[in-house]
Amino acid sequence: MDEGEELLARLNGRYGSSYTVDGRLMLKKDKLFVYSGPESKLRGVWNGLHIGCVDLSLTIEGAQKLGTTASKNTVTVTTNQARAYYDGEDLKGFPGEGPVILKTKDRVIGPGLIVDGAIRNSLPQSRKTSRRGL
Repeated sequence: MDEGEELLARLNGRYGSSYTVDGRLMLKKDKLFVYSGPESKLRGVWNGLHIGCVDLSLTIEGAQKLGTTASKNTVTVTTNQARAYYDGEDLKGFPGEGPVILKTKDRVIGPGLIVDGAIRNSLPQSRKTSRRGL
């Protein structure tokens, strides 16, 4: 098992997921990528989908890939909480610590990180629905 496969196994273990990759896994600078296209002949060029990191946190795409089968370290939020999260707000009142997958009752929202009882908003500015300060 190479490093990418090992990290995917750790991610699946953390989230109780059964995600399998159709393609290749590549670990670059502590980030896990999934790639299904042909290899590039250009040096230093990497095309792929960034799904997670060695700290077991996920990207939005990684949360969507693993979240459909995840049974652990998931947090179900209300529709209003999901809207607030996409507006850039932290969500308060959640037990636990560490990376989680946010869901509503019928869809995967994205990744979250619980710190001190709050889900910290880690969405990139370009993914937030509210553009405060722009």
